[in-house]
Amino acid sequence: MEFNVSWKNILNSGTLEMEFLPQESKKSNTYIVRSTAVSNGPAAVVFPYKGHSWSELYTHSLKPKLFHSTEHSKGEKITTTSRYFSNRVECREHTVPESKKEKTTTENHTFNEAPVYDIGSAILHIRSQDLKKDDEIKLLIHPFSSPYLMTVKVIGRESHMDQKAIRLSVGMQKIDRKTMKLKNYKKLKKSAILWLSDNDLRVPLEVRAEVFIGDIRATLTQFKKS
Repeated sequence: MEFNVSWKNILNSGTLEMEFLPQESKKSNTYIVRSTAVSNGPAAVVFPYKGHSWSELYTHSLKPKLFHSTEHSKGEKITTTSRYFSNRVECREHTVPESKKEKTTTENHTFNEAPVYDIGSAILHIRSQDLKKDDEIKLLIHPFSSPYLMTVKVIGRESHMDQKAIRLSVGMQKIDRKTMKLKNYKKLKKSAILWLSDNDLRVPLEVRAEVFIGDIRATLTQFKKS
């Protein structure tokens, strides 16, 4: 799946590509999900970004066992590796600044909860549900270095991008590891809206989110099934 990222669908800001079970990357008893994101145009001047992630899921449950990402942003390279166990998530974040004046840092975190999802496994779990009107799904997710509570609500069925679609709201709250209290996720002002195709594939068609820099949209531009 390829997505165009834009500001209000007016100013192109970047691209996102996600691949589920890429044919050229196979591993025994493992479901692979990988993604690449890059900012472009004027957005790349204000917020230069390039990232790549790799997820390994258990084939029998489609729950994560490994998530690895490399991000280049704001003069630094951040490498995140998360390992998922039956009762916890262990995360290592390694930051290397471009400036030699700044120090390289490594942080290790443990989140003692389960089950926990990454982005790829969360998408697969949500699309597998009945998704009847007013259904609500709550997931613990640990996509990078911090844990969150994701709340997905089914708003209903409608037409979107000339297709039958399922409209969902997606809310995020940050979790304090020490107290387990929920905090507002300041980067997301209110719940995002996600449309999935209303068919057996349930492909994400578009996401709209009010974030700290305004109305950001990721719109599906290409889909291939092999």
